[in-house]
Amino acid sequence: MIYFVAVRVVYQYERRTLAEYTAATTERYPKVTLRRAVTGFTLAATAIVAAGSKLPFIAKGIADLMGWGQSFVGTLLVAAVTSAPEIAVTLSALRIGAIDMAIANLLGSNLFNITILAVDDLFYANGPVLAHVNSSHAFSAFTAVTMNALVIVGLVFRPQGRAVLGLTWVSLGLFLLYILNTWILFEHEY
Repeated sequence: MIYFVAVRVVYQYERRTLAEYTAATTERYPKVTLRRAVTGFTLAATAIVAAGSKLPFIAKGIADLMGWGQSFVGTLLVAAVTSAPEIAVTLSALRIGAIDMAIANLLGSNLFNITILAVDDLFYANGPVLAHVNSSHAFSAFTAVTMNALVIVGLVFRPQGRAVLGLTWVSLGLFLLYILNTWILFEHEY
C-alpha cells in the first residue's frame, strides 16, 4: 500500500512539473517517434528479462564455485548486476539535466524492489518466504533502512558542499554503510 501511495505522490508532483521538462526535451530528439521509442524500450526490456532469468543460476554457480554464501553473492553481485539499468538511467537522466528523474528512478526502484517481497510471498509454496531465508538479511534490511533514512535527511537538510573526496556527507555515509554491510555479510557467512 505504501508503494502505491508513494507512486501516487510522485505522479502528482511530476504532473505539475512535467510540461516544462517535456517541452525542452522533445526538441532535443525531433527524429525519435513514439513508435520508435516504444519499440526500443520493449526490445531493451525483453533483453533485460531474458538475462535476468538466467542470473540466479549463474549466481548460485559462482557462490558454489567460490565457496561464498548465497546471501553475500545475492546482496553484492546480483544486486550490482540487476542495478546496472538503474545506473544507466540515472546517469543518462543526470546528463540531460533531469535530476528529479534520476533521484526518482533510484527511490522508485527501491520501493518497487521491496514490494516484490509481497509478490514472492504469494508464489512461495513452502510458507512465508521470510521465514526461510538466512538471518543475515536482517542486517542488510537494517542497513537499507538506515541508508534510506540518510537520503531523507539529505533531502530535508540539503547538503551545501562537498565533504571528502568530492562526496557530500550524505554520499559518504551511504558509501560507508554499503561497505560496512558488505564486509559484515562476508564475515558472517564464514
